[in-house]
Amino acid sequence: MHDLVVECPVRLTESNRDELRLLYADLRDHYSRRDARDGTRTTLHFVWSGDLDPELFGATYADQRHIFTAARPILNSAKDRLQQTNRWLSGSAQPNGASLMT
Repeated sequence: MHDLVVECPVRLTESNRDELRLLYADLRDHYSRRDARDGTRTTLHFVWSGDLDPELFGATYADQRHIFTAARPILNSAKDRLQQTNRWLSGSAQPNGASLMT
């Protein structure tokens, strides 16, 4: 089985949480079908832009865990001003920039 990572650039606002739930469900269904067909295991990496409100992010993170359950690994990170994804939001920071999977 091949492991793949797909980056999903997203922006979180108070008004788009419902849309993000639909996006999560669509991505779950699409990659479940594709992985079964191709013999792959896809990790979804959500790369958040803009300022993240901790309460709002906590809510959409709970949505992710509910929708994806154990179906696939999920990564969350934020782009800093240098366009690097070095601030991991799905758990405590790890040494050496190791990724966090949920």
